[in-house]
Amino acid sequence: MKLIWILLWVFALKVNAQNVGDVFGGISYIQTSIKDESSNNLGTFKPTVVGLGLAYVVLDNVALEANAFNGTSDSSLTSRAGAIVTVNIKTGYSLGVRPFIAFNESWGGYAKLGRQYGTQTVTKPQIVNRKLVPTAVDATYANTVYGLGISYNINPKWGVSSEYVWTKKRESDTTKNASMGIGIRYKF
Repeated sequence: MKLIWILLWVFALKVNAQNVGDVFGGISYIQTSIKDESSNNLGTFKPTVVGLGLAYVVLDNVALEANAFNGTSDSSLTSRAGAIVTVNIKTGYSLGVRPFIAFNESWGGYAKLGRQYGTQTVTKPQIVNRKLVPTAVDATYANTVYGLGISYNINPKWGVSSEYVWTKKRESDTTKNASMGIGIRYKF
């Protein structure tokens, strides 16, 4: 009986596979979550970005993907002292690998592992000549990211997906970062 289930599973993967040479392009709307875990404990910033992606299937059900994103809205929080702090994601890109598994002809799931690079601006008050003055500080980052997603094929060419991605936190980080995205993709 186990052999029959294994054969059916393997057959299902081959029938619904993403095959070597397949190319996918897509656009995503992403809500980020940047939780301040410093001694200031400001809360969670939630700026948004829009991303464009391209994936090339290098092995059956395994794709290499590249994504570029641009910030669409910033997020502001007020500190206990009444100062406004704003986070604005500017631009960035990511590179990674995405294994995929088909559940049936319409539904599938995937994992992601990669590296994300970007720039952001944090605006917070600084004391200048005994006055609080909003000061913008640009920063670049490079983080390891990993995530899980689910996809639905509308037809053989078009599909939609939703994913949750985490950023690996380093010892020096004072924030915990994650994102939730929804997107539409096209199979070329």
